[in-house]
Amino acid sequence: MPRRAASNCTRPGCAGVVRDGVCTGCGPRRKATDKAHDQRRGSSTSRGYGSRWRRLRMMFLRAHPLCADCSGAGLTTAATDVHHIIAKRDGGADAWENLEALCHSCHSKVTGAGG
Repeated sequence: MPRRAASNCTRPGCAGVVRDGVCTGCGPRRKATDKAHDQRRGSSTSRGYGSRWRRLRMMFLRAHPLCADCSGAGLTTAATDVHHIIAKRDGGADAWENLEALCHSCHSKVTGAGG
């Protein structure tokens, strides 16, 4: 079976090349514990993010094309992610009142994934 083509590392400042999930500059892209967490977490569909959610997400982004957090700071940034104000795992619904359009950077900061 053919291998996937190598790609440039996406970590800031790294000039390595990623082959089979391992960067020549900064090492393995994922830890074994991350993979175990992904398996326990379940698929996106099992967590409520199936085709119905994808349609709702697209409708919401069309109606709210700019990042709410950036707009509040006087910036104009395209929204790419839809954030649940009350998380689905905490009982939050897919109602528009519980959704917020954010750019990926702001969404990562809000969810604690990147900042």
